[in-house]
Amino acid sequence: MVTRLNNCVLEIDARLDGAQRTGIFELAKNYNCTGDINKSFAVNPADEVLNRALNRPSDGSPDDIRQPYIIDAGGGKVPYKIRATLSETTHNGEYLQMGNTGDETTLTALDATGAGPRTQADVLSRYIEQATTDSLNPATLHLGHYHDGTYTTDGEPGLFGEPRAVYIPNGPHVVEAADEASSVEISLTCVPVGSLEPAGALTEQEEF
Repeated sequence: MVTRLNNCVLEIDARLDGAQRTGIFELAKNYNCTGDINKSFAVNPADEVLNRALNRPSDGSPDDIRQPYIIDAGGGKVPYKIRATLSETTHNGEYLQMGNTGDETTLTALDATGAGPRTQADVLSRYIEQATTDSLNPATLHLGHYHDGTYTTDGEPGLFGEPRAVYIPNGPHVVEAADEASSVEISLTCVPVGSLEPAGALTEQEEF
């Protein structure tokens, strides 16, 4: 049986305090995600001159000169625009992990699980700021059916079996009020990206 996540979990690898850390951020309270598919084309309707050169009616009539040629070369992106609420209260009886430990009893510069919402936002922002999320070091986004079962109660993966490798071009956008708020709204954008092996990460050649 497959399970669909109704929230998202973001794993971010960043070098912090002299070591490589993996921050796990469970975004579930008031969770909202908007996914778009933005395609780009090698030849599109805007390429008027090229389309005119390609568009030669087989019968010599000019009746179909307004029908453009489209060539989809596989370019484009699929951004996920994520919104959630940060709060120190529990969610479904458990604290949401906001850092590398998930220990709500101990606040550190690397983990703000169970801390105030502004502190949680600060820790999340620090991971994203210091991480180089790209094809060499993508973040990992578990959402919808893109997950391996790590963050489900039954351990069952989604339909697609694996989370998405993403980079984070924007966010988190954090809105703070002047007074001490009980929650903070954040938003960020995650975009799936192709992964590349780091230079030099080659397997040893086997001896004959």
